[in-house]
Amino acid sequence: MGIFTISRRAQMIMVAAAAVVVIVGLRYAEPFLVPVLFGIALAAISSPIASWVTRRGLPPAIGALAALVVDLAILAFVGAVVTIAGVELEEKVPAYLARASEMTVAIAATLTERGLPVNPEFLSKTLHTASLVPLLGGAAVTVASAASNLGVVLLVVFFALCEFSGAGAKLRAVISDPGRGLEHVDRIVREVKKYLLVKTLTSLLVAVLAYVMLVLLDVDLALLLASSLFVLHFIPNIGAAVATIPAVLAALASQGPGTAAIVAIGYLLINLLVGNVLEPRVLGRTLGLSPLAVLLGMLFWGWLWGPSGALLSVPIMMVAKITLENVEGLSWIARVMEPAPEEHEVEAPPANEEEAPPSLLRPSVAGARRSG
Repeated sequence: MGIFTISRRAQMIMVAAAAVVVIVGLRYAEPFLVPVLFGIALAAISSPIASWVTRRGLPPAIGALAALVVDLAILAFVGAVVTIAGVELEEKVPAYLARASEMTVAIAATLTERGLPVNPEFLSKTLHTASLVPLLGGAAVTVASAASNLGVVLLVVFFALCEFSGAGAKLRAVISDPGRGLEHVDRIVREVKKYLLVKTLTSLLVAVLAYVMLVLLDVDLALLLASSLFVLHFIPNIGAAVATIPAVLAALASQGPGTAAIVAIGYLLINLLVGNVLEPRVLGRTLGLSPLAVLLGMLFWGWLWGPSGALLSVPIMMVAKITLENVEGLSWIARVMEPAPEEHEVEAPPANEEEAPPSLLRPSVAGARRSG
C-alpha cells in the first residue's frame, strides 16, 4: 500500500485527461502517422510476395525490393486509370453542366406552376459555383496530398518488409515472456493481414462488377465511378453507400431516371452479396468487432484524420482490441467491442486450438515456444 490513495473518481478523471492529451497528440501527429500507417498496411498486403522470395534463399532486401516493384506497378496502373478517368471527366463536364441547366429550368418551371416561384438562373448559378467547383478543387487537393506522401509510404513499405524477418528476434529480446508476447503480436499480424488482403480482393471484385454493369448500361464515367467504389469500399458501413450516389447521378445525367434506378439496384445487390455474404464467409469472425464498434471507430478516426482515418479505422481497431485483451483491467473494453456470440458458440465447449496459418512472425513464435 502506498502513502497516497487515489479514489476511483480521481482515477477516471486522470484517465479522461490522459485520453484528451493522446487525442490532441494524434491530431497534430497526423502528417507523420498517416503515411507511416498506410506504409505498414501496404507492407502487410505485400508481405506474401516478400515471403515467397525469401523462402527461395534470397536476402530479405531482395524480397522487399520485389514486393516494392509489384506495388509500384500496381500504383502506376492506378495512376493511369485515374488519369484516363480525369480526362473523361473533363470531356464530360460541359455536357453535364448543360444537362443540369436544362433540368434546373424544368424543375423551376414545374415548381412555379405549382405555386412555388423559383428563379432558374439562381438555381443554375448555385449548381455551377457551389457544387462543381468545390468538388473538383477538393479532389485535386486530395490527389496532390496523396502524391506528396507516396514517397514516404513506399520507403516505409521497403524498410518494414526488410525488418519483418528479424522482428521476432527483436521482440524476444525486449519481452519478458517471449512465448506469450510473440503469440499476441503474431495474432495481430495474421488477422490484420488477412483482413487487408480479403478487403482488397473484395473491393476489386465489387469495382469490376460495377464497371461491367456501368459499361453495359452505357453510363458515362464508368472507369472513374468503379475506381471510386474500389477505394470507398474500404470504409466500413457507409463507403459503398457513398460510392452509389455519384454513380446514380451520372446515370441520371447520361441515360435518364430508368437507368439511374437500375444502377442503384445493381450497386445495392453487388454490395449486399459481396459485403454481407462473401466477406463474412471468407473472413469468418476474424474481424472480431461488432458493427457498432466498427461504425463508432470509423466516425472517430474519420473525425480525427479525415478520409485517411476512415480507411485505417478497422485495422487500428483490430490492433487496439487484441492489445486490450491482454492488458489487465482493460480487457472488458475488448469484450465490449466484440460481436454478440452466437448460440452454438456459447454452448459449445472450447475446442482444441488449431494451428494458425503461417504469418510473418510464425517462425519466431515457434522458436520462442521451444526456448520457453
